[in-house]
Order: sequence, then structure tokens, then C-alpha cells
Amino acid sequence: MRTKTLLLTAALSAAGVATSMAQVYSVNAVGYVNTTLTPGLNLISNPLVASDNSIKALFSSLTAVDGAQIFKFDNQKGYTSWVIDFGEISGQQDPAKTTLMPGEGVFVSIPAAAGAQTITFIGDVPQGTTAAPLSTTVPHGLSILSSQVPQAGAADADLGLPAASEDDQFFKYDAANHKYNSSVFSFGEWSPALSDAKLKLNVGDAFFYSNAGTTRNWTRVFSVNQ
Repeated sequence: MRTKTLLLTAALSAAGVATSMAQVYSVNAVGYVNTTLTPGLNLISNPLVASDNSIKALFSSLTAVDGAQIFKFDNQKGYTSWVIDFGEISGQQDPAKTTLMPGEGVFVSIPAAAGAQTITFIGDVPQGTTAAPLSTTVPHGLSILSSQVPQAGAADADLGLPAASEDDQFFKYDAANHKYNSSVFSFGEWSPALSDAKLKLNVGDAFFYSNAGTTRNWTRVFSVNQ
């Protein structure tokens, strides 16, 4: 309950993103990504399209970590949560029927006694063409987002985050130090820049985004053969 309260407070104050340590081990269409979770809160993404993208399948390796929690934020409904207890994932919705797709993100809370944990994501690298680009909705208000393409870099310059509206806000959570690093878009620029070391994204990261403007789409054209 205490963890959930912290998360709800973060959402209301427009907070968000955890640092994850991830590596991509494939230049082909199919690959895998290792994401390390530190004790406490982590905000991560599913960087690949798996054969089963459900919460139950993606986080099956955490079923040995009793007390671990998963929180998915909805722009309209708030948080849906799951807890791992006696080797099972259970919560407000059926974890086998709730998905986590590239472009989205979830908080994962790891108990201190469990130590660092590693999740391995296996699946296809998302690819988009000019005719059918990858697309992630950036709704008005607060949401959790991630790059659909498993690349690291600045969200805008490197990963194609769409042009911001005045007063948009970007929040990345520093899991190691339990704090948020943020940026505000004002007078035509992000301050600090999203290329700042504390704001750049690793593969497998997610972040909170507060969109002060209208709903827009984050699109990418990407091929592993580029």
C-alpha cells in the first residue's frame, strides 16, 4: 500500500521514470533485452514484441520474488496493480489478459531483501515503414511512454519524440537515487535538454510525459536493415 501511495503521488505531481540497465544482443529482427531492476521502484518498458505480451508472461521470471509489485498507469483510470505472492501474479485485473506493449511502461517495485533482479525480454524488434509507421499515442495530460524502437538516446533528437507544446514536461526517475529528473518545454526548447545525461533513455526505459497540448502521435519509421 505504501508503494502504491508513492506512485499515485508521483502521478498527481507529474513524476516519473525509472532507470533500467539494458542491453540489446541482436541486430536481427528477433532479439532479447536484459533489464536490471534495482530494489525499490523501477519504471521500465517492454522493448520487443513477444509471442505473449501479457503481464503474466513478461514478468514470469519474477514469480520467485514474493512481494514484488507491478503498476500500470492509465491516463483516464489511474493505476492497475499486481502483486507476486507464493509464486503467483494476482491483482485488480487478470495478468494473463492485460498486456504491456512497446511504447508503454510500468512501474516495478522490488523488495529490498530480494536484491537486484534481471528480466529478459525476448521477441521481435518493432519495425515501421513510411506507409505504416510505428505509432504511440501521446494523450493530453499525464501518461507513461517509451520508445517503440529498442534504441538508446535523447527522446526527441534520437528517438523521434514529436514536437512539444508549451509547458510540456518530461520526467525520468532515477531508481538508484530514488528521485526524479525533469525538463520543461518553454519558449521553443527543453530546459534542460533531453540530451542531458540524466534525461537520456536506455533501452528498456520508460518515462512520464505531461502533454499540455492536444493528443498527438509519436511515429517512427524503422528497419533493422537501416
